[in-house]
Amino acid sequence: MFRPFQTSARRGNPFPATARLRAEILIAPDAERLVTLFADALAEYGIDGHFCLRKSGVSLIPLLGDAPQLITAPHRFFVDSDDMHFAGARVLLANPDRPLDREESARVRGYAQLYAARALALQELGDDVQTDCGLSLRERYVLGRRLAGLAPVDIALESGISVQTVSSAIDSAVSRLGCQSQAEAIAIAARHGWLAVTTLQNCSSSSEKLTYKTAQNG
Repeated sequence: MFRPFQTSARRGNPFPATARLRAEILIAPDAERLVTLFADALAEYGIDGHFCLRKSGVSLIPLLGDAPQLITAPHRFFVDSDDMHFAGARVLLANPDRPLDREESARVRGYAQLYAARALALQELGDDVQTDCGLSLRERYVLGRRLAGLAPVDIALESGISVQTVSSAIDSAVSRLGCQSQAEAIAIAARHGWLAVTTLQNCSSSSEKLTYKTAQNG
């Protein structure tokens, strides 16, 4: 049976929820934290419930949220998010318990778009493939493409993942290798022959197959 998340607003946390959301929304470590942050902030606008769906062609695929009943319930309040650097999403919102003015409505829509971006990035990161060297397939690929001179936005465009996911993969690789910088991580990975991934197609959560080639490095 579904149990809604217990948000910190309901636990009496004295800190403004919207301030926490702004500080953490793009770095939320997991889905539960992201949902809690967003739900707390929405509560300050009189919105009690939300759900995010990923766009796949003309279909909408359930992703995460605290009110899955919104998928089938009639509602008028939703926010679409479409960007050239990540797949589109729709965030369903429960109707506010009070009228929102124009500024409040714009803020809620802006937060919903950031929420959707992080939700999609977390899904992509969760679906990544681990390899024997300790780095994931995406981390090896991104480091290799950075060594080849591609900017994160170019890597995102060629591989079908978001820029945020590319940046997260770089940060994760740096942390896994115990390095202080991206350049150091690339150097260590190259020295060990871990930048072997030369081709990667559709490396995202929507992929049914990851295709890649490896090259032996001496």
